[in-house]
Amino acid sequence: MKTLDLIGNKAVARPFSEKKLLKHALLDLCKQIYANLYAIKTLLAEFHDERNNLKRVPIALITRGAIADCLTGVYLITFRNSDESLKNEIDVMSREYAKFLRFFEDEKIRYLQKFETLEAEEELKKWESNFKNSHPQLFVNKEDTEWRLKSAKSLRSTSEIKLSKELDGNLTEEKKAKRIKRNDKNEDYGLLYVGFKYFSQYQHYSFSNRKMIEDLREEFFGILLMSIASIATTTSLFSSILGGEGNEDEIKRNYESINLLFETLE
Repeated sequence: MKTLDLIGNKAVARPFSEKKLLKHALLDLCKQIYANLYAIKTLLAEFHDERNNLKRVPIALITRGAIADCLTGVYLITFRNSDESLKNEIDVMSREYAKFLRFFEDEKIRYLQKFETLEAEEELKKWESNFKNSHPQLFVNKEDTEWRLKSAKSLRSTSEIKLSKELDGNLTEEKKAKRIKRNDKNEDYGLLYVGFKYFSQYQHYSFSNRKMIEDLREEFFGILLMSIASIATTTSLFSSILGGEGNEDEIKRNYESINLLFETLE
């Protein structure tokens, strides 16, 4: 994590620069991927012990998270030659977070109202105003008293013309994977989505998948190895974009740490 911070201090200008938006995003994603891979390593110590079948559940869900970050990063890289489209896609992702945050703040304030003397509606409006001032590009009108976020289509209004048809509505991992496949034939990036869908089954319960925890041990480990290999290829791509500007040594050390995990898995 310290290594990544060193990269960040050199690779990303202060104050925030839209021209380096992709580097900002990839650095954030690298930190999350590294943290998830570290967690996987701690869970693998007794993986082959028959008494530890349930370890597959957290390993699957953590791997799914790391893969999702890889898909997001490679997806954003497909816009590297179009600054405006890249910015718009990041705004579409921010829109989804804004929707969650509005719901969360509303619930939090109303919960705190039970224990503190505060006007919930007034507090919420104050929070909304601060958020709108920080992220005006996400709103139809930041001065509006209503919480009206722009649609994904509206946020993409200045993107490449073909995107309006290609990316109708909000982003999903499937849409990211399809665009990645159209723009890059590297098989490892295609396999990311296979791993994502496989490990997602450990989150989505049904009567037909409930035996996954107990069965398919070798298949699980094979998919895990395949996914880690694809993650390693992806982080290498990220490093190539974060390179230059005196970052080479830091990036090399960071990537070697990810390779070490892959060797441990093998």
